[in-house]
Amino acid sequence: MQLCSFILFWTEAPAKLVGWFDRVWTSGFAYNPNPQMNILKKALFLVSAGKTLESLEETGESNAMRIVMLGDRIRNRALEKEMIIFDGTTHWDEEGRNERIAEHLLNAYKAGLNF
Repeated sequence: MQLCSFILFWTEAPAKLVGWFDRVWTSGFAYNPNPQMNILKKALFLVSAGKTLESLEETGESNAMRIVMLGDRIRNRALEKEMIIFDGTTHWDEEGRNERIAEHLLNAYKAGLNF
């Protein structure tokens, strides 16, 4: 099982995490022709985004993130794969953000229990 949590940077994971995926997960696709990778039971991505989910869906960004992380990077390396976006965490809406963060923490906890 693989659990990955990151803060969103322009619809992408931080550079070090992207580098890790490039070195480890693309072995056999881009580098090593005979990888010895196990198939994971589950892969779960917890993503913190400043924008609202509605905004990310309206612009197609949420779909693009799912395609890159679940489709391109995980592909068939996990039997189950999921991405949960914790939205609206920007500092521009302090009052609403505090309520959303409390809800996001509870949802992250539940996702971890079910993982």
